[in-house]
Amino acid sequence: MDRKKLAAIIREARGDRSQGKFARDLGVNPGTLRNWELGDSEPSLDNLKAIADASGRNLLQLIAEITGVKSGALPETHTAEDVMAIASKLEKVEQFRLIQFLVAQMAVHAGIEMAED
Repeated sequence: MDRKKLAAIIREARGDRSQGKFARDLGVNPGTLRNWELGDSEPSLDNLKAIADASGRNLLQLIAEITGVKSGALPETHTAEDVMAIASKLEKVEQFRLIQFLVAQMAVHAGIEMAED
């Protein structure tokens, strides 16, 4: 994930709102938003979805933009197999990161706390 691109998208989506106001709108701590804008950390999949919504993109478009995949070449996803077809085009390190996102998301839904890097 290109943290610089993500940071720019977040700043663009925030517009003239303060970090505190935008963080509240996204449902995150202002310090968390600041870290994203500085490129010091990355949002969870749920937070990426909120950022995508706030920036007028869908999640697939946002992920394509911050990973360098051309979104016009991506099919509409309806099944896990559709997502895997897209994931197979990512570099290995990005595939691994996608797996980490998915595991973290499943842990959140199962109520399991994951250790931070």
